[in-house]
Amino acid sequence: PTPLKVHYTFNLRDFAKVIFGILLMDWKSCDGANRHIRLWCHEVWRVFGDRLVDQEDRDWLLSSLRENTHKVFGVKFDELCKHLDTNKDGKVNTLDEFRGLFFGDMMSP
Repeated sequence: PTPLKVHYTFNLRDFAKVIFGILLMDWKSCDGANRHIRLWCHEVWRVFGDRLVDQEDRDWLLSSLRENTHKVFGVKFDELCKHLDTNKDGKVNTLDEFRGLFFGDMMSP
């Protein structure tokens, strides 16, 4: 059987991209587990979320990230990303808020 959305076919290479992205963090930037968890969320969204074409699918991924952050890491997503709460409702539950999570290396030559 073929999937309805063939560009949603993910493989182990996509998982490896998430892990590789996390491993790119410089050891000097490591200031605790919360930064690593936020980086994991960012990498999951970068690798998988960028390929989603439907709003419903993007909302599902954000919901899944929120749920799995708590289930796997034992950290509440809203506490972890409270600096992204632009509408001050105590939750980071919109894509516009979550897209504020950004990691980059602008200082490397």
